[in-house]
Parts: sequence; C-alpha cells; structure tokens
Amino acid sequence: MPRVVISGYYGFHNCGDEAILFAMLQALRGLVPGLEAIVLSKEPGYTAREFGVQSISRDSPGQVLQALRSADMLISGGGGLLQDVTSYRSLVYYLGIISMARLLGKPVFLYAQGIGPVNSSTGRSLLHLVANSVNVITVRDSDSKDELAAMGVTRPEVYVTADPVFGLAPFQIDSKTGREILLSLGMNSGPVAGISVRPWMGLEDYKRVLAKIADDLMAGGWQVLLVPVHCPGDNVTCREVAALMSRKPFLLDAGVKYSDLLSIAANLDLAIGMRLHFLIFCVIFGVPVIGIPYDPKVNSFLHTIGLAPGLSVENLEYNKLSLRLKQILDNREKICAGLRERVALLREKALKNAALAVELLGSDRVRQQPK
Repeated sequence: MPRVVISGYYGFHNCGDEAILFAMLQALRGLVPGLEAIVLSKEPGYTAREFGVQSISRDSPGQVLQALRSADMLISGGGGLLQDVTSYRSLVYYLGIISMARLLGKPVFLYAQGIGPVNSSTGRSLLHLVANSVNVITVRDSDSKDELAAMGVTRPEVYVTADPVFGLAPFQIDSKTGREILLSLGMNSGPVAGISVRPWMGLEDYKRVLAKIADDLMAGGWQVLLVPVHCPGDNVTCREVAALMSRKPFLLDAGVKYSDLLSIAANLDLAIGMRLHFLIFCVIFGVPVIGIPYDPKVNSFLHTIGLAPGLSVENLEYNKLSLRLKQILDNREKICAGLRERVALLREKALKNAALAVELLGSDRVRQQPK
C-alpha cells in the first residue's frame, strides 16, 4: 500500500490547518483507499486519534528521517507554510523537511501551498533553490504562482488549484452539530453573524471598530457570535472585542474543533473575518463574507471567489466597514448565488491537488476523480 509523509502546521489546534489536513486525507483516500499517511505533528497523539493516521513528532529529526526513508513520497502542505512573516525559522524548517526528502531520493509534492510573503533575501534564495528541486507544485491562488515566478522558480510546472478545504462538499459536513452548539449558547432561530478576530501586531483600533459594527448588527436584530479559530490568542481577542461592546454577544468556546467550526459555519447568515479559513468555511455554504486582511492571502482568497478586496486591519475604519456591510446585506441573495457557482468550480480545482499527487505516487489503485 502506498505510504506518504505529510508535513504542515498540524497538531497546533489551529482549526484552519486541521481542516486542511482533514480535506487532504478525504481527497487522497477517495482516490487511494487504504493510503498510509504519516503526519508530522506538534501533538502526534491527538493527530493520530483525530485523523486515523500514523503521526510522529515534527520536532524529532530522527523520527522524521526514519519516516521519510519508509515513505513513497513527501507531501508538503497545504496552507501558508512557505513564508517568513511568522518567522524565518519557520520557513527554514519546512524547506529543511523538503530538502531531507530530496536527499533521500523521495519525490516531493508541494500541495496547495500559499506562497509568501518572503521578505528576506536569504529566504527567497533558499526557496528558489529548494522549490526548483521538487517534483510537482500546486498553489492555492494565482498570487502564489506569481510569487514563485518572481523568485525564479522555473521547474517544475506550477498548477493553480484551490485550498484543499474547498474539496469538501457541504453534504460531507454535519450542520446539525453546529445548530446544537448555537442553541446551547442560548441562540434562537434568528439571523446569525459570525465574527472572527485574532491578535495582530499589537493593534487595538480594529477591535473598537469591530465592536461597534457588532453592536450595530445586534441593534438591527442580528445575533453576533465571536469566533476563535486558533487559541488561546484568538479567544483573548474575542473577549477584548466583547468588552468593548455595549451589547452582549455570544462567545464560542476556546476549545472548539475544526469539525465543529465547519458545522457552525453552515448555520451562519453573514461572516466578518480576519482568519482565512473561517471565511473559507463560510463560503463553502454560500454565506456572504467581509474579509479583514492581515495577510495578502486573505485578499487573494477574496479575489478568487469574486468578492471585493477586504478592509485592511491596519487601517480599518468604521464608516467604510459599515458601508461594506450595507452593500452585502442589500445584495445578499445575488452574492450568495454567485458564491455557490464559484465554490462548485473551486471544488473541482481543490480535488485536482489529490489527483496530481496520486499521479506522482504512481498508484494503480486510483479511482476516477469525483466531480
């Protein structure tokens, strides 16, 4: 049975990255039933239990080396791994795993990566060198392809696909659980707006703007749910926004799992968010979104789904956000219909990631790619 090692930001209880892993495994196993996956994780026990995979410590070079030796291929991704905004060390780590696999003669597949920003000249040189050595590259947006080209990555061919989470069909997600969670918080059957916030660069003004918008929504009959995606940081910021409000919003528990958050997204009527995957979760169900970008990947996503650029967190203004909200609400039905059409196309692109990975793997157990 084919065996792959998967390297990414797993085991940190970030709902976005955990959903990426879930979607990748669903797509790959749909083509190769019984595929063996070894996932590098910060918390291997959790990852093994949650996803039904083998898992080892991402921080143990010996274990990683042993896993790569036993594998048929390394999958690096998905998500925004190859950037140095989080830290230069993070970029070096992921490139190091790729280099280790190549030194062992293993094929490497960059799976739906979001490339950049890479600001350091050393980081750009390293990425140029390593990316040119891999076998297949897929990226989740055209901006990532352009960034690779700007760094001189000329081989292999770069395919623009979509984030793996778009490969999940709504029927694969249990919306009932999300409804039960909302009811347990004390919500009723009225409209629900979800707001995702995160700490960013010590900024405070955006919290006040979002608090005021949340108050406006509640004054208009909306129920507002503040949503942490990566804890504990997001949970702290949610509570700070709540404290700035004159009305009392609903707060989602800090320990919510990616599967619960997907289910909750199915029950929202509007979303305002900083976290990319919170926005993706919502769009899968045709929920209109307003992005508050802290990273270029958010605007790349908004462009991909045909929505206007987001309102930057660094310069977020109440009047502009209030106007954007009015535009969304006034055109909600049209926007929802457009999102459903876009998401159907993106699902096909997301599933192409797995098809290309299996093609590289050379498995004879490939099933026809689902439509």
